[in-house]
Amino acid sequence: MTDTPQLTVFAITVVGIGLTILAFFIREGVITSSIYKQGVKLYQNKSYSEAEVAFRQVIARHPSNDLARLLLGDTLLRQDRVGEAIATWQELTIRAPKNVDAHLRLGMALLKHNQLEAIASLETAKNLFQSQRNPQKAETVAQLLQEINQQQSLT
Repeated sequence: MTDTPQLTVFAITVVGIGLTILAFFIREGVITSSIYKQGVKLYQNKSYSEAEVAFRQVIARHPSNDLARLLLGDTLLRQDRVGEAIATWQELTIRAPKNVDAHLRLGMALLKHNQLEAIASLETAKNLFQSQRNPQKAETVAQLLQEINQQQSLT
């Protein structure tokens, strides 16, 4: 097979486009990671409204980032926006039904509002802990569920 100038130009073009696409995705990943780390730092410094903005930016850039959604819910809860936090965690439990942290946070937030949905979410968290072979956390959630059932039987 002989190389023709057209074939060489085509090969160079394909490689150039591939490298450009690769550079774009690497740049996006670095930027998203930087924003995420900034959000975590802001959250740790109790700058919750700024952390919220950062986590929303991460989710806009990378919609499948479940950890950013989890922390967005935490951030909303810290701002006493419980309804929004609950909605964020509910969405996450639908997107990632095996995300035990989302079920646990959702259950605890619902529990604070005396919502019956809390029990279902906590049961799911307990079952997920068990399936993940984490018996200590499963037992902790089981004890919490037992306390809830005892309180409900008293009322």
